[in-house]
Amino acid sequence: MTVLTIIGILSLVAIVYMLMMLFDDYTYKNYNYEFFQWNSFIIMAGSYLSIFIGKDMYVKALANNGDILNGQLLIIFGAIALIYVFIINIKNTNLLVGTFGSIFQFTIYAVLTVISFFALLVIVLFLSQTKPVYVINK
Repeated sequence: MTVLTIIGILSLVAIVYMLMMLFDDYTYKNYNYEFFQWNSFIIMAGSYLSIFIGKDMYVKALANNGDILNGQLLIIFGAIALIYVFIINIKNTNLLVGTFGSIFQFTIYAVLTVISFFALLVIVLFLSQTKPVYVINK
């Protein structure tokens, strides 16, 4: 069963990747614009992380009667970045293709943001080369 699950996940990833490439080919041929680029991924990953961290800060501040403005500002900045990407997508294509492409892009990039965040954590942990600490004067 585990092998079937892995095959299913890999097949789903391959299908989504092919759909991304087909959609990008279509938009590049018709509108000279590509939806799936590194700059849009970085903007959206930053906005998703900003919204997530802002929500966490807001909830903690509410629980401790702290300053809720920091969390609210992070959520607003993240939402503005998402709206910016949405508007750029519609501006470079048309309303229907821009809306559909933005929803597709937001969904794909949300998943990739979570995966990239954990991959970045693993890379940082690997590159930090932490060693165990020994206390010698007990």
